[in-house]
Amino acid sequence: MTIQVRHDPAASRFEAIVEGLLCRADYRMEGDRMVVFHTEVPPPLEGRGIAAVLVQAVFEHARAQGLKVVPACGYVRAWARRHPEIAQPLLAG
Repeated sequence: MTIQVRHDPAASRFEAIVEGLLCRADYRMEGDRMVVFHTEVPPPLEGRGIAAVLVQAVFEHARAQGLKVVPACGYVRAWARRHPEIAQPLLAG
């Protein structure tokens, strides 16, 4: 399954529509830091790796824009621990 992630800066989120349902990773900007505070995948879609795709898009965006990431969401923290090669250079200290 290919998941198309869209960045919606006006809503401060990364989102994907999968099977007609909205999946999202919400953030707020604090200077040059993206504080990612919520990820949500509807229950019928859980366990398919959709949240991982959203969070990876967050980190790719942060790298491209020269931003740091603050993983304020438990899922984002866990993802960062599982992918230190991507996350570590971008984590706000």
